[in-house]
Amino acid sequence: MIRPYKLILLILLMFLVALPRFNWRDLPHPLNQLVGEKPFDVEQYEKYVEYFRGNKNLADELEGPFSYRPLVPLLASLLPFEPLTSLNLVNLLFLTLGLIYLIKLLLKLGFIEKEIIIGSVIFIISFPLFYYSTSGYIDASLIGIMLISNYYLMTNRYNLFILSFIIGIFIKETIIILLPVSTVYYLLNEKTKIKFVKILVPIILYFIIVEVIRNFAPQKEIYVWKPSYEILHYNLLRIKTYITFILTLGIPGLLSFYIVITEKRKNIPKEIFYPLLTGILFSILLWLYSLFAAYSDGRQLWTSYVFAVPLTSYLLANWSKRKY
Repeated sequence: MIRPYKLILLILLMFLVALPRFNWRDLPHPLNQLVGEKPFDVEQYEKYVEYFRGNKNLADELEGPFSYRPLVPLLASLLPFEPLTSLNLVNLLFLTLGLIYLIKLLLKLGFIEKEIIIGSVIFIISFPLFYYSTSGYIDASLIGIMLISNYYLMTNRYNLFILSFIIGIFIKETIIILLPVSTVYYLLNEKTKIKFVKILVPIILYFIIVEVIRNFAPQKEIYVWKPSYEILHYNLLRIKTYITFILTLGIPGLLSFYIVITEKRKNIPKEIFYPLLTGILFSILLWLYSLFAAYSDGRQLWTSYVFAVPLTSYLLANWSKRKY
């Protein structure tokens, strides 16, 4: 582990980056013109917090898919603050835990302190952490639990991987990205036939739990992400679609692309490289799907950081002439 005071400094740096957007604060002019009003998503999560605090009359105002994501609003309802503040404090908690587990993973993969700190800073000083982490969305909590799950996956702690993965399902269904990642990981790393059991268990659990949540969540009607030309047309005409994609792709995305298209990928153990690459590719696919079926922005691509930051850390180590 890196020295404790450096870990504390990294956590404080993360809080500092997240602070300007805390509780959907305005940005300086003219940047705030690109932000707009508080999104419907955030308002839904605020109502969900109030619902868990006992206001059952709000059940008729809750809609899917937001009502399929109960854990963060439930935890926020236990805090003695306004709903939006409580949501963002839970987000910061999960992000802090995620950062710690990212550092633990980089340590397990053999990186030295300098490389771990640089990798952590790349994760922290990024557009999605600044823009989305404490604005009322729950994606920051998703990123945190994905970092935890990815650590347990790649350190072969299966029971804890399953536990953290289940927690992630209750945060947001996007945790599904870990299913192809874990499949590739076990195919490459598990030498016995039990690997097929390890692959199937989280898949089965995911679809069972998602179905249970959908049937018990308060909502007006069952929501399905249906692709449509109208949504695609809307997203393609929005400048924020392109700006947030480019800014979220950022350094981790660009360096990961560089690794993939060059010989640098050969310096990374294939049993690590291919699962990480799978996570990045499926994050991109999620963003592409959002163009057709949702309000598309950089949040859908933020999940790639869970895999891109460890991948780019190998490049940093290679530049310092260290081998694995």
